[in-house]
Amino acid sequence: MLHSAVRFAAVRARAFGVALGFVAASLAPGAAAHAQGTGSVAGTVVNEKNGSPIGDAQIMVEGRNIGTTSDNAGRFRLAGLTGSGQVQLTVRRIGFQPRTVGANIGDANVRIALSERAMELTSVVVTGTAGVAEKRAIGNAVSTVNAAEVVATQPVNSFQDLLNGRASGVSIVASSGQVGTGSRIRVRGASSLSLANDPLIYVDGVRVDNTQASGPANQAFGSASISRWNDFSPDDIESLEIIKGPAAATLYGTEASNGVIQIITKKGAAGRPVWNVTARAGSSWVPNWLNRFEDNYGTVPRAGSATALDTVSISTKQLNDSLNARFGNDIFTSGQLQDIQMSVSGGTNAVRYYVGGGYEENQGAERVNRLRRTNLRVNLQANPSPSIDVQTSLGYTTGRTYLPYESGGGGATWATFFSSPSFLYGGVGVNARNPNNPQLGFRSGPPNAYYEAYDIFQDADRFTGSFQFTNRPTKWLNHRLIVGLDRLAENNEDRTPRNDILGATYASFAGSGLPTAGGISTSTRDVTLTSYDYVANADFQLSSSLKSVTSAGGQIYLRQTRFRSISGSTFPAVGLTSIASAAIRNVGSDELTQNNTVGAFVQQQFVWNDRLFLTAAVRTDDNSAFGTNFDAVTYPKLSASWVLSEEPSLRIPAFINQLRVRSAYGASGLQPGAFDAIRTYSASGGFLTPTSAGNPDLGPERSTELELGFDAGLWNDKVGLEVTYFNGSTKDAILSRQAPPSNGFPGLQLFNAGQVDRSGLEWVVRGTPIRRENVSLDLTLSGSVNTYNIASLGGTTDFVSLSSNVAHKVGYAPGAWWDRRIVSADYNASTKRATNLLCDDGNGGTVGCATAPRVFLGNSVPTQEGSFSAGLTLFKNLRVNAFVDWRAGYKKLDGNYRVRCGAFVLCRELYYPDEVQDKAQLAAVQAGTAYTHHLIHDASFARFRELAATYTLPNSIARRVGASRASITVAGRNLGLFTNFPGIEPEASFNGGTRGGAFGQWEQNVLPQLRQFVTTVNFNF
Repeated sequence: MLHSAVRFAAVRARAFGVALGFVAASLAPGAAAHAQGTGSVAGTVVNEKNGSPIGDAQIMVEGRNIGTTSDNAGRFRLAGLTGSGQVQLTVRRIGFQPRTVGANIGDANVRIALSERAMELTSVVVTGTAGVAEKRAIGNAVSTVNAAEVVATQPVNSFQDLLNGRASGVSIVASSGQVGTGSRIRVRGASSLSLANDPLIYVDGVRVDNTQASGPANQAFGSASISRWNDFSPDDIESLEIIKGPAAATLYGTEASNGVIQIITKKGAAGRPVWNVTARAGSSWVPNWLNRFEDNYGTVPRAGSATALDTVSISTKQLNDSLNARFGNDIFTSGQLQDIQMSVSGGTNAVRYYVGGGYEENQGAERVNRLRRTNLRVNLQANPSPSIDVQTSLGYTTGRTYLPYESGGGGATWATFFSSPSFLYGGVGVNARNPNNPQLGFRSGPPNAYYEAYDIFQDADRFTGSFQFTNRPTKWLNHRLIVGLDRLAENNEDRTPRNDILGATYASFAGSGLPTAGGISTSTRDVTLTSYDYVANADFQLSSSLKSVTSAGGQIYLRQTRFRSISGSTFPAVGLTSIASAAIRNVGSDELTQNNTVGAFVQQQFVWNDRLFLTAAVRTDDNSAFGTNFDAVTYPKLSASWVLSEEPSLRIPAFINQLRVRSAYGASGLQPGAFDAIRTYSASGGFLTPTSAGNPDLGPERSTELELGFDAGLWNDKVGLEVTYFNGSTKDAILSRQAPPSNGFPGLQLFNAGQVDRSGLEWVVRGTPIRRENVSLDLTLSGSVNTYNIASLGGTTDFVSLSSNVAHKVGYAPGAWWDRRIVSADYNASTKRATNLLCDDGNGGTVGCATAPRVFLGNSVPTQEGSFSAGLTLFKNLRVNAFVDWRAGYKKLDGNYRVRCGAFVLCRELYYPDEVQDKAQLAAVQAGTAYTHHLIHDASFARFRELAATYTLPNSIARRVGASRASITVAGRNLGLFTNFPGIEPEASFNGGTRGGAFGQWEQNVLPQLRQFVTTVNFNF
């Protein structure tokens, strides 16, 4: 594996090295000549726990007016030192404890290791603030993720892998184990009843497309499995900032009630060019797949009899043996991962740059599942004068993702999970027990037939760029303007090439052959998001202890989406797959959607002695989706932050070295869909037909929230504690009702009426119980619990059905599971059938199931999440990291059991009912798909997500290849699972559509999460 990584790196590095070298050469200013002689000290500043370099650290010589900062490689050099002997160097860096060390004048290899603070109030954040602010000045919680450190040592393949479990209150609802697929991200659960519950995403201050379910329809029931969040390379990300509710998101206004996640990309630091090369190679597979899936049962002709049948079973191992005998391959395989990333950064105090790029090839556990992606980033910072800063951030990614069918759409999982002995014995029209059926026991056909019949992929090109101009015309005034563009072009194709042999062999693939002779469907989705963001801050020192900061600003967000689809069928010859060559062509749709938001805010902050911060703000928004009768909406904000540990009049126990209390109240909103408020018509056959009644009074959902919390650093910052309590509600929640017949429009009409209340607790505990010369141990425990309750559904009803088993009901969580529940049944031993079924009547009694009401079966959205991580450093150069995360407090529907038992009659219970002790359970199974209560189970789980060991090579070895630092990491992902969920995989579900998305997660022939091992080599030059 290591040899593969190095070989792949060598091949790809040539191309990227030339490209990045050209860009860096054009950007890098001439290197400044260093002072020569013996009067200097040089070395590196590194992180004590993993040996990674620390940039922007301040190094000062005590007693002398000499200092410098470290570059991105952690390197520093102090020149102009007179005399001889030893000097004392004091090193400071935000987020780390300061340290003073001795060094001899003339030393060139001083190594200074800094320890991270468990609590840091002086770190700078930019999300949810009017400009740049320290954490101590903000009244709401802001979670940060040190992305650069995580990616350097952990098996992180995507942005969602990076975020998963590393911010309290943020849940990742995984969908599929297929390479290139994504997940649903939820911040503090789901509080909207009808609209998307997706948080906003920003990149370097620019709003970008946050679609979490896109791509070709490789999943059924309206679902798509690709997430646009994973377009951003984790290797280019410096950090993440997450604000979680209306109290924090007021300055983002409409659309921000579900939280905001900001990606902050890497920047250059003054100093000579620093090159970084990272190569990864690994493999991934479905764990224990030969024994993981249930055996299926069926009847086949008895040998030697024309009428008698035998009940037999078929296992995954039998299927795999048959497939190997016929095609020479396994059902699932081990996919290979290869990834090369390179970057160069540097510059002077006037101009700094970061240029990075990479190429990734990733193969899934199914032969046709693969991903190819290229990414490039160029970030520039310039200071043309002491009062002006200019910054550009440019990112581009392009690639293709091939996806097999799953989740009700067919594919290898469908063929395997729902196999049957009847597809193994006896061919078409052959009443014999000979294994001569070409399906080999698989449902519809063997996986190889699916791979040959369908070609499904997405091409995606995305450019995200921003320009930021900051000016400080006076010492009391600063203002900045950010202009940004996010441009996405998707092409989704689903091809069924003509294949007469395949169509004639398998009935399920008849469309490949005559008369249909194949087909193709393609769709494009082009999104352009333009952002304009301006803010000005006036800073006045009113007295020696009181400061005033007045801020005002505004934003304009322009979003345009163009969707087109076209299809064709009946190819005249094999090998033709273009729409132009199809005999029948159909234009599916051509839609243009625009949504624009204009907002402005003013904010006033008073600061007393730099330890008490009081802030008030108000924001006004107008959105193009609001009804014509709805005016602009206004959102208020109030917050306070008090650093008690710096208050001289308070006596705080000695073990508490930092203590801050904070509170925040605020509001934000979520606008309706682009066309929800207006009347719409459809054009067909030269006529206009009424489609939607619209609602001119329709406005945004409005969310308010109160946050209370504290942050503490204990025992000399060896322990850090952050605790946040929140309580809020969403009012004017959008609901639907039957449109009045008198207006001539059919269907439903949306209106504002509902209310959802919520509350919760979030916490993070960080500690370093062991910190010694050759060993240190740091631990982090984070988690959250929350509750949601529907307070109103408009007053005319207390129950709104979303599907046959998902509903909103007053007094319960949104989108919960509701269905009839069988509580008792008799059993007829002669007929082998459950009889006299009685169901829960919802009041503690029973009633005949034919008239039984739907009863509450559980929440469909997780109400608890958390993670635990541990990092052990040995002998300064070996770092071992372990990471476990969990979700709890929700239930999921086992659609595999539903299809196996209810639709295809494959369960053992149906053939041997005497074995079933719970006759109510047997009654539900024998009823086919009429009931789902027996399919909905607690899906709580804990997963041993990551284990990694990083060894930093001695400098003498690194220098042999010309590197200043070299490391090797061996890591595993998804190594263990702890759950009582009886289905195949608790982290498998439809990513959207009617069986996924906001509420009601189903698992149905979804590929389980893959186990992965990766070897990474990293070089700094």
